[in-house]
Amino acid sequence: MEPADRNARWDEIHEELNSRRLNGADHMRALDEMIPDIEELRAFCEYQHNIFLQENCPHLANPSGILTPARFIEIADSINFLNPTERKELLPGLKWDVRPWIPLGYENTTLYRLLPSLYNLEPQKAEYPDTGLEVMEAAFLGVNITVQPREPSLPLNRRALNLSEQSTKSAESDDAEAPGFVFHELGELQCLECETAEEMPTTLEEGDDRDEDWEQTGFSVVARLNVSGHINGVYVIYNMKPHDEYTRKREQITHSNWGIPPSSPGEQFSCARIGNNMRDFDFKNKLIWNDQIQHPVELVWVVKSPMGGVRRVTVDSNYQMHM
Repeated sequence: MEPADRNARWDEIHEELNSRRLNGADHMRALDEMIPDIEELRAFCEYQHNIFLQENCPHLANPSGILTPARFIEIADSINFLNPTERKELLPGLKWDVRPWIPLGYENTTLYRLLPSLYNLEPQKAEYPDTGLEVMEAAFLGVNITVQPREPSLPLNRRALNLSEQSTKSAESDDAEAPGFVFHELGELQCLECETAEEMPTTLEEGDDRDEDWEQTGFSVVARLNVSGHINGVYVIYNMKPHDEYTRKREQITHSNWGIPPSSPGEQFSCARIGNNMRDFDFKNKLIWNDQIQHPVELVWVVKSPMGGVRRVTVDSNYQMHM
């Protein structure tokens, strides 16, 4: 297909998808049907991203520089994520092909870093919620701690007792006492496993030199948000529905080897707090997995509250018995 013909076809697809107003999962399924060739699909996604920048972020469409790690940290620690104008400042570090990475610290002889990106995590139910409130984009999600999804399964002696398998009440509650929180995704948690502590990079340049050795951990890094939309803790959440490397479709994890940090083979958790702010991290930081949730947690959509702010669409109606 000639480039002009391909662009015309992509314009048609772009306009059709916009008119159908699909959610994230349905959008990807429609794309798979319209563009079955994986290389063509990747090229279209890049084309669609450029259209988005031109329409919504014209000042970012032709960036004159790269957001530095220091600036990324400064922005993430200071902005109101719920304010579109302020959040837009962080988007280059989350969406550009060339993005800064942030050292998060080490455990034993494993170094960890944040590679910024969006949309690694997905709600347990990908379908849009039945609500009259505005649904936030999938960079914003909620964690329900007192819910334990059916998959991945756990041995009986490891299953948390008295927890629902899914949210049992569509309460759209923003009650601060309901266990869980709203977050904005920051990117992937990657690791560099070294033989000795002396081999671990201590500068960004040394980390870049080992770029091919950085590996996925399966965890995503997220910013927990307070009621005003500012960062209130940095967490890691294990991705129970990752993209398949080849098909790019999401596959539910059913095996038992999830949530195990490379540096802590004896531990297993779906969610943990690793810091208060992004400025807490550097190469010399000892990474500690605090406030671990050791059963799979439920991720849900987030909606705008009529009273301002955002809240989780669903909560476990029996949360008080588990407090």
